[in-house]
Amino acid sequence: MRVLTINEDLFIGSGGHQATYIHPIDPTKCIKIPHMQDDGDVRKEMRYRQACAKKLAKSRLVTEFFGTVDTNLGLGYVFERVFDYNGKTSRDMKKFLPKTRPDTETLHRIWTILLTFKSDFLRESIAIVDTDIENFMVQEPSRGVFRVRIVDNIGTPVLIPLVYWFDFAAAWKAKRYWNRIAAWLAENYSEIIPPELAEQLKAT
Repeated sequence: MRVLTINEDLFIGSGGHQATYIHPIDPTKCIKIPHMQDDGDVRKEMRYRQACAKKLAKSRLVTEFFGTVDTNLGLGYVFERVFDYNGKTSRDMKKFLPKTRPDTETLHRIWTILLTFKSDFLRESIAIVDTDIENFMVQEPSRGVFRVRIVDNIGTPVLIPLVYWFDFAAAWKAKRYWNRIAAWLAENYSEIIPPELAEQLKAT
């Protein structure tokens, strides 16, 4: 069985559960290597992806999963790589959003991105574990066109995951988590999210 060789030149980033690398053969994909092979976070995500495969196949937000591969660093999980039109890895939302107020054109672009993200998130009712915005990447697939992608921490750790099988439960949880995201953004990015936008971001 072929073992893919991954080196530090391919490194994208590392989180609490796994490190991510550009696929050495196909740069449109990335490989996630868990820090611990029997990682509960990975098992949770795989369980969700299996149970909700049809739903996720239509998702604009969640990255596509292509299966596993053997690498020199251990078992790897192959996903769609989120990168921009210029070939660079997209920035996560925390790195994308400015702390100080930008020019009017940039500000309106950010508002559009966030409101579109809200619409997509509530429509798709994706189950997420927490509201860390580093799990959301802002992709620019073509110049001036932006979309948010969810790259980590999907699924739910509960024993009986109603959100997997019942749309009403998934919608209820998505609304609850979205309002946490919106409140956090309004509190931490007050320079770019005025009260009127904060109200628009709320899911009622």
